Amino acid sequence: MTLTFAGRLQTRLFLFLFIGLPITCLYGFAVSGWQWDWRVIQVFVWFLCTITGFGLLLDPVYIFLQSTRWDRDWPFAYQFFFSWVEFGVVFFVARAGLVPYLPEVAFQGSRGLGIATLHFTLVFVPSFLALLGPLQAIFIRWRFKGGQFGKL
Repeated sequence: MTLTFAGRLQTRLFLFLFIGLPITCLYGFAVSGWQWDWRVIQVFVWFLCTITGFGLLLDPVYIFLQSTRWDRDWPFAYQFFFSWVEFGVVFFVARAGLVPYLPEVAFQGSRGLGIATLHFTLVFVPSFLALLGPLQAIFIRWRFKGGQFGKL
């Protein structure tokens, strides 16, 4: 399936809302010692929002790159690679203190890298697996509409 620009945006936001945010809240809850500490949880929520926003900004670039391929597709290997690139860029920008709403202290040292990487992995793997199978099975027409949601 070749995603259209609208389909790419809709799919990214759908996965963010229905997989990313719930897992992020649970992860923040676990990191805070299974106590509701919004200060801790919001760091992970804002981190995920920043990665999603950066990905949304890069989607026109991805569509352009997709148009340069002979069959106009975007293989899942590319998606896997560029998802980790988005994570890396946002992580290092946050670590440098260039994102005002993300405390740079949360991303310092190997512990910060480990916590952020585990968080991204716990969100990325279910999202990627949902994209490979269940999303296509539940939303049957999604595949034929270039990733756009709508009338089934």
